[in-house]
Amino acid sequence: MSIGILTSGGDAPGMNAAVRAAFRCLKMRDPDCEIVFFRDGFRGLARRLDSSSDRNVDRRAVRDIIHRGGTFIGTGRVPELLVPAESHPGYAERVAARDDFLKVAAINLYQMRVDNLIVIGGDGSFRGARIIGDAFRQHFPRRPFRVIGLPGTIDNDLHGTEYSIGYDTALNNVVDAIRKLRDTIESHRRAIILEVMGNTSGWLALQSAIAGGAAVVAIPEVEETWDHDRIVRSLDAGVRRDYRYFIIVVAEGVRRRAGEDWCEGLKRKLESDPAIESHLGHPMEVRINSVGHIARGGSPTALDNTLAGLLGSGAADVAQIGRLEGQPPVEGDVMVGCRGPRTILTSLDEVIAKSPRLVTRDSELYHLSQRLMLSAEQPF
Repeated sequence: MSIGILTSGGDAPGMNAAVRAAFRCLKMRDPDCEIVFFRDGFRGLARRLDSSSDRNVDRRAVRDIIHRGGTFIGTGRVPELLVPAESHPGYAERVAARDDFLKVAAINLYQMRVDNLIVIGGDGSFRGARIIGDAFRQHFPRRPFRVIGLPGTIDNDLHGTEYSIGYDTALNNVVDAIRKLRDTIESHRRAIILEVMGNTSGWLALQSAIAGGAAVVAIPEVEETWDHDRIVRSLDAGVRRDYRYFIIVVAEGVRRRAGEDWCEGLKRKLESDPAIESHLGHPMEVRINSVGHIARGGSPTALDNTLAGLLGSGAADVAQIGRLEGQPPVEGDVMVGCRGPRTILTSLDEVIAKSPRLVTRDSELYHLSQRLMLSAEQPF
């Protein structure tokens, strides 16, 4: 039997380290173990195998990749796996396209004798992996097959793990951007609205705002954080206390919930606020910036590479001995996550059902942000 490895969805720094760790641990236990790399995410499962996969790879394939960002085997998303509502005019065609994709993927996996597929990705990748796993078992019920997920997303929003591969690097990249922007906005006594990634969850925005010393943070999960009037009152209090600059960190998902012009609307309100203008002696200057995909670029941090090594090693254990070292055997598709320095297993069905993991009002980090950031009520 063979063990397949692929990366899926958005790239995340540390994916290469996870592939390398899984490869090395698999080969360490069984040098004759055949390992297959599928290229460009799930696309590699349903194309010509000679051009979309690397079969029986050796250690040269994972040499000098641990320090590189992105993923050397490629990634991507597969629209064919997303089926619209039945009322959609193209519903029948989309269902047929998905079924064709799944059939080809199942046959390719069967022909390559893959019995364990390690998928490094996020929530959407795991949903796709489960569909592919179910299709394989439907077509070949007598052949054992398991999906082993590794959390790789800069959003850090997966149930079943405290941290995901790529999050620490993205967090450091955003904080670095905040520090660089602070230099210029302090010199000009400006405010800046900085949008960061996080379409559904606000973990990246929240923690980068705390670590970067932002004045305000807005996240999609907590509605009062994106109240324009509340933010204006906070900055007015800061102006009266002679703050020279203001950094407002906002997760991109706020625009989805509050309106696409949320940033522009806040900019207009701040620049036209009479109280702020009265205290400054002129209208406040506000700039809008976005970190965007820069957040997920560059070499992974030491923490991300360590986490990737830990999770990749755990995936190798599950693939070869059906369990994590020192833990009981497991059945079915699973995700290898972490709790502190320990690896843990969670059913892939449970991960999908309880993801994305969102920021809540009773989160310790959210409470910390409200204590550390600017507010109209602060007495000093």
